[in-house]
Amino acid sequence: MKKYVFLFILLCVAAGCSKPVQESVIAFGDSNTRGSNWDFRDYPTSEKWVNLMKNVERGQIQVKNAGIGGQTTEDAKLRFEQDILKQKPTYVLIMFGTNDAAILDGKHPRVTKKRFKENLSYFISESRKEGIIPILMTCVPVVEGGKKGLYYYSRYQSSYFAERGGARAWQNSYNDITREVAKDQQVPLVDNWEAFIREAGEDSDNALIQSGLIDPSGNHMTPKGARIIYDEIKERDVIKHF
Repeated sequence: MKKYVFLFILLCVAAGCSKPVQESVIAFGDSNTRGSNWDFRDYPTSEKWVNLMKNVERGQIQVKNAGIGGQTTEDAKLRFEQDILKQKPTYVLIMFGTNDAAILDGKHPRVTKKRFKENLSYFISESRKEGIIPILMTCVPVVEGGKKGLYYYSRYQSSYFAERGGARAWQNSYNDITREVAKDQQVPLVDNWEAFIREAGEDSDNALIQSGLIDPSGNHMTPKGARIIYDEIKERDVIKHF
């Protein structure tokens, strides 16, 4: 009997039957990663895009959410070692830009474009040192809201963005940095902004409102928007076995 058990073990090893290495994904970002608006919008928790990834049969892949509402890349850099590097995931999905591009004083964004680019590069280089595969994601488009004080301009002064082409164009200029870094450093990119505009049909407030992808805050996604992000991750095929 022992002889057959021994032979079975040898055959299993030869056939690659050893326990597979468990892969993991950490989603690293701000409120649109955390799904911070889900509670007060009364959206189903299961419909957050990170949770959609958790709820699908993926074999050995584990998914964790390391998003914190309101954070910029400067804030996130302070916790990157603890939340990502020490966790040693297989992949890290990195989505920032919404808060980095925000202008609170009428003059300066919370994080300059130069610093934003440096921070993204830091996330990439430090991840690779630990054998973690970084994946960059663009932030979602904002609904500005015009002069009526609705949507994004209900909380941010429209005049602060007037010379920058409006808040949506200004935020997409930060996405351009994300796209540039992804291309230059050969990092996979999930372009959420492009996916939302494509689904909406055009780059306009009216189209985005009618699409139902953005909630009344103007810069947070709805469950429908979350589904777009989830589908985009799958279609980009950036995570093995997903």
